[in-house]
Amino acid sequence: MSNSWQPYVDNNLVGSGSVSEAAIYGLDGGVWAKSKDYKHEDELFNAIKEGFEKEDVIRANGLRTGKDKYFALATSPEELHFRCGAKGLFCAKTKQMIIFAFYPDTVQPGNASKALGAVTDYLKSVGF
Repeated sequence: MSNSWQPYVDNNLVGSGSVSEAAIYGLDGGVWAKSKDYKHEDELFNAIKEGFEKEDVIRANGLRTGKDKYFALATSPEELHFRCGAKGLFCAKTKQMIIFAFYPDTVQPGNASKALGAVTDYLKSVGF
């Protein structure tokens, strides 16, 4: 885990109060940073990476992490949104990374999306 990426997770995502767990992965699957409570397996990264490449598959199948089944609500080449009951997951893809932002059932999805969008927009603006 690279210390230079950790503040984005701790301060800008989880620190926003709208994201409960977050991680930043390189496109090769290496973990660049993750929140202390992030407990999702590498298979989740693989499913998300494939979801960006094959939106129709992820829309049809959704994804599983642990015992939870997430359904795809929105997909695009740069962002995925999933729900499991009232909690959810937003993922954003840039040229070099995929960012995961889980939000709990107590948070409005738009607030989590806004937190992730701010980080993603900034990182894209500086070449990532």
